[in-house]
Amino acid sequence: MSYRAPLLLSFLVATAASAALAAPKPRGEVTVKGDQLIERRGKKPLGQQLVRHLDMAVAIDAQSRALEAQFGAVSARYATTRSITPGSPYVGGTQRNAVAGNLRHYNETEVEAGLPLWLPGQRDALEATVSSSVIEIEERIAQRRLDVAGLLRDAWWNAQRTARETMVARNRVSTAREIGSDMTRRVELGDAAQADALLAKNELLAAETELAQAEGAEKVARVAYGALTGGAPPDGTLETVKAAGDIEDHPALRTPLAALRRAEAQAQLVEATPIDNPDVGVFGRQEHNRQFSTDPSQQVTDQRTDATTLGVRIRIPLPTEGRQAPRQAEAIAEMTRARADYEKAKRVVLADVKSARLNLAAAQRAAGLAQQRLGVANEQFDLSRKAFALGEISAFDLYRVRQLQLDAQRMQAAASVAVGAAVSRVNQAQGYAP
Repeated sequence: MSYRAPLLLSFLVATAASAALAAPKPRGEVTVKGDQLIERRGKKPLGQQLVRHLDMAVAIDAQSRALEAQFGAVSARYATTRSITPGSPYVGGTQRNAVAGNLRHYNETEVEAGLPLWLPGQRDALEATVSSSVIEIEERIAQRRLDVAGLLRDAWWNAQRTARETMVARNRVSTAREIGSDMTRRVELGDAAQADALLAKNELLAAETELAQAEGAEKVARVAYGALTGGAPPDGTLETVKAAGDIEDHPALRTPLAALRRAEAQAQLVEATPIDNPDVGVFGRQEHNRQFSTDPSQQVTDQRTDATTLGVRIRIPLPTEGRQAPRQAEAIAEMTRARADYEKAKRVVLADVKSARLNLAAAQRAAGLAQQRLGVANEQFDLSRKAFALGEISAFDLYRVRQLQLDAQRMQAAASVAVGAAVSRVNQAQGYAP
């Protein structure tokens, strides 16, 4: 029988190890190793979710859909630039009849048709204005996509933060139950006072309360993220740090630059349109009457007369300072405003990128220190439990060390999430919105 015990023990150890390896790992759990953010997932990694979730969020974003509709409205103005006339052709007519005088039954009918005319260079200037407006709307759509990406990133890391808080709270409950069970057993054996059992019960109730609050906050955060994406959960890995590109490609800079180009095109259109559009028309007139002679020396006659006339009519407005000066001043003011917006946006973007990178470096350093502190706290708590079991410290001292460990766990969880949030902030500052 003596040789069977080691074999049985080896079999049990091997079985436990296999079960541990086969046990499912938690998904979406974030940890920090050194300065690197590590995402531990299941057997099927979900990959980086930003692209897929951002497409879903943009598809249901009201402002994005409004900008797309505005894009169609602005593009429709190309129809004007392809037209032979800047306005609508017109058809008119008059009808006159004599009611007194010696022209009896006088009748005149006139019909006219005409259209406005393009001014020299006006059509090209208008087309440039439409093209610049279309580009501006496209850049505003890209800017809105970046804004939605920012909302998505904030919601994602809020959900990750609540998930880590829930994990810490769940660990607290598990440890509290374990210590409480041991404390109850020691009280029943007479090795500890009833006050120690009450202290353990108090800690368990506090831990369960914290867990209930943390689970509620996590559910709320996941619902908020799902509302933003149309139902996609915040699971997997969001993104990694992307390499910095040309700052001029930042959507926050392309948008005001496109607005400046549109303002310049509008100023050129104002210069090309010093007057209202002239118009030209053709008309035809038909008239007839019955004319009577009333001269006593002549024989009374009844003579019918008629005539048909064709003609061309043209109308050319004259330029005035009162019409053109306000339009020119408004165009110059718009260019000045757009140029100032671009310069301001460039300063803000450069500052955001710099601060985001500094924040990432600080978050990575803090995460490393928090991980080291957690290691020290875990070792300290293990020693305190052994000391308590040997009767070297009281239950109060044990829970005080446990509180230090909880603080370290919370700090490490917050620091690890802060690193991921800092990564997203760097990408957001650099204008990355895939």
